[in-house]
Amino acid sequence: MQFLTGGGTMGARIQAWDWSASPLGSPERWPQDLRTVLRTVLHSKFPTFLVWGPELITFYNDAALLLRGARPEALGRPLPHTWGEVWDIVGPVLEQAFRGEATYLQDGPVDIVQRKSYPERTWWTASFSPIPDEAGTVNGVLIILQETTERVLTEQRLRLLADLSTRLRSIPDARSVMATAAEMLGQHLRASRVGYAELSETGEAFTVERDWTEGSTPTFAGQHQVSAFGPLVESELKAGRTVRIDDVARDPLTREPSIVAEFIDAGNRAIIIAPLIREGRLVASLYVHQVESRHWRDDEVVLVQEVAERTWTSVLRARAETALRDSEERFRQFAKHSSTVLWILNLETRRLEYLSPAYETIWGEPVEIALSDLDHWIGTLHPEDRERAGTAIERASRGEEDTHEYHITRPDGGVRWIRDTFFPIRDEQGRVRWAGGIAQDLTQHDGSKVYVVDSNEASRRELCLLLQRSGYEVTTFGSAKSFLEVAPVLVPGCVVLDIRGHAAGELTIPKELKARRSGLPVIVIGEARGNVAVGVQAMKAGAADFLDVPYQSEQLLDALASAQAMIREKAERDQASERVKALLAAMPPRERNVLDGLLAGGTNKTIARDLEISPRTVEAYRARIMERLGAQSLPELVQIAVAAGLQAKASDRNG
Repeated sequence: MQFLTGGGTMGARIQAWDWSASPLGSPERWPQDLRTVLRTVLHSKFPTFLVWGPELITFYNDAALLLRGARPEALGRPLPHTWGEVWDIVGPVLEQAFRGEATYLQDGPVDIVQRKSYPERTWWTASFSPIPDEAGTVNGVLIILQETTERVLTEQRLRLLADLSTRLRSIPDARSVMATAAEMLGQHLRASRVGYAELSETGEAFTVERDWTEGSTPTFAGQHQVSAFGPLVESELKAGRTVRIDDVARDPLTREPSIVAEFIDAGNRAIIIAPLIREGRLVASLYVHQVESRHWRDDEVVLVQEVAERTWTSVLRARAETALRDSEERFRQFAKHSSTVLWILNLETRRLEYLSPAYETIWGEPVEIALSDLDHWIGTLHPEDRERAGTAIERASRGEEDTHEYHITRPDGGVRWIRDTFFPIRDEQGRVRWAGGIAQDLTQHDGSKVYVVDSNEASRRELCLLLQRSGYEVTTFGSAKSFLEVAPVLVPGCVVLDIRGHAAGELTIPKELKARRSGLPVIVIGEARGNVAVGVQAMKAGAADFLDVPYQSEQLLDALASAQAMIREKAERDQASERVKALLAAMPPRERNVLDGLLAGGTNKTIARDLEISPRTVEAYRARIMERLGAQSLPELVQIAVAAGLQAKASDRNG
């Protein structure tokens, strides 16, 4: 059998094979075209199969030996018996080749368990070439295989990364980013479990919020101690090196029996852990777990590292966007409850881009009117104030801040006194693109506003209805935290605080408002159960009143009326003080000099001498000052001036 000479291992096996039971019979009687093609097959360096006759008898060469793996022996047997797992794909193609049509299969998957010391999944492209005899009858098919594993794996890896980037871009929250990446990577690698672990500030523990599992594997979510997985694994991760373990029972990093047991109990027989280092510190890691031992390919390790970095970038982006959304929501809530008007003007388009809801309350017209027409807003200002407002905007455009007070006329004819702070807003390049403002209504309020803070929705709603029926304007808050965030900008009014709910913050609100010297008296509702100390404690914390549950509606309304009176009295004092300040600011210099002398304790004579005028002139100025400030006596005049913040100036007299 000269045609088998030099055919290697398979040539020898063909020669030694018992062909007596085969439809082909003894090799000596094989047709010449079979011998010729078989000789070519045996000397080929490509994995090659030859299928002959209607029984599809199989031959293959040495290069194909390693592809056989644990499959049944194919030599001399019908091909369907040995390629059963892919016959539904190969069968139709082989049938086509026996009809005389050359064809091929591209990137067919083949599991190999013999080529290396571990199972591996490979991909091959196979050409199917018919072998006709002189009469044109196809008696056999030549199958030549070429491995495409590296290309297929590269394409799959790149496709996964592209799909991952596309998916992650549209996910708004960090937890969903991590969950999506874990699922996509886990399915791609056919792993048991994939997830992200975040390190605590101390670095002693890590937390897994959620992970992906293939179904039968339990979740790894929860908090775990880093030390439980051994000092060697910990040191590798903190050094920024990816941990790759094919079998924890055999790897030097996990050689201690207790550590092996910890891994196996957690369902981690084989693992990849890619660390994420930021500013020299381990902050998180991406883990891939397999419940059975597994050989991790180099490209799989590289893929895990790449996914870890890309996903963490998306996590940080999502968290930043979430923080921005939360910040914007806090701003909206702040603006919604603020008694001041917040506005933003685009300096290029000269259009208001934002105007807070308080505009409607103070200006007495819908926000949309001013947003659509800046000139309309300017037109609400008193004619004498418009030029200064325009100047303040121009200063803001130059990067300067300015505070300007002006009067506005509402559509109902009412006049409001406004203090507006103008400031520049810059873009990322530092250029002033917008002007911002905070407009505060200095017109005094009567205290008819009530802020209800109660974590119980039912009782909060009941209180709200009671107070609204009694003529109060009510705003509700579900927690002390949400109230205190906006308290500094609230219109003066009364606070009704029910401290029975867990989110009410107990007496935090009166304590905070007392410390801030806020003009918001607090009425505390609580359950003393006969203990007078509870009410005393509330009053010491800064409460204006304490109502023990159960209480009558009249008690609450009386307490509110009393608190409202306090607000009005304060408003009147403040208004009087502002009036005096305005009068003092407008006072002629000579009158002001005389007043300074009176505050310093001077007499008509000493003041006249200091100012080099006559005592009778001082007396005339003094009478004019008392009339201007509404004082009936000198002590009352001094009291009014001091209450308005005027300080006595040192006088330099001789004698």
